[in-house]
Amino acid sequence: MQTQSSLVRCGNCGAESRLPFLLHAEEQEPPDLDTRPGEQLRSSVGLWMARCPFCGYCAADISTIHEQAGAVVDSAAYQQQLDDARFPAKANEFICHALVLEHVLQYADAGWTMLHAAWVCDDHQRADAASLCRKGALNAWTVGKKHGQTFHDTYASEFLIVSDLHRRMGEFEHALIACNEGQDTEEVPELLDHCFRLQRSLIARKDVGRGSLRQLSIYRGAGSPPGDLLS
Repeated sequence: MQTQSSLVRCGNCGAESRLPFLLHAEEQEPPDLDTRPGEQLRSSVGLWMARCPFCGYCAADISTIHEQAGAVVDSAAYQQQLDDARFPAKANEFICHALVLEHVLQYADAGWTMLHAAWVCDDHQRADAASLCRKGALNAWTVGKKHGQTFHDTYASEFLIVSDLHRRMGEFEHALIACNEGQDTEEVPELLDHCFRLQRSLIARKDVGRGSLRQLSIYRGAGSPPGDLLS
């Protein structure tokens, strides 16, 4: 994993600060069922979001900002979220960016940003916080659907991801329903079908832990390439 620091001018307040950025990270392992990438990219999640140390604006690139986002950053709700003790500091940055995305009606992206916050919480062993973030992701995607927004390539893959979020929260009945819906939507590609089978196995065991494509027989053994839920 390669990183560097750069001097950046905040698009919201105009202040300059030196921030770290990810230059390159290989994905050398298969991803999780919720699409979280394998190592080394997996461990770089903290570098996917930056925060202006002056105004608190959070974004992947704080040098630019949506014209309607300034009011959100200045709001009491946003500023309180920056220091919400229920979540790790980096997770709060993702959540704050999700608030901006929801305000500008980018609900699909807001859902992914909330899921990234959940991954940060996972890494800090903050299960309750991770569940709140996963619920936030599901809520954002639900609203996005009402606005005609999709959050993944196919309905089947969307249902697989939704199923995994419910399972990780311990909502096994909802997870199984999402599995059924996903496999009934269309002709499911072979890899995705294997993913659904793995998901059903985890649900049956009431397993709330990480589900990795590495657990699939087609990816066992040395030199196995990363899986791709997009195919």
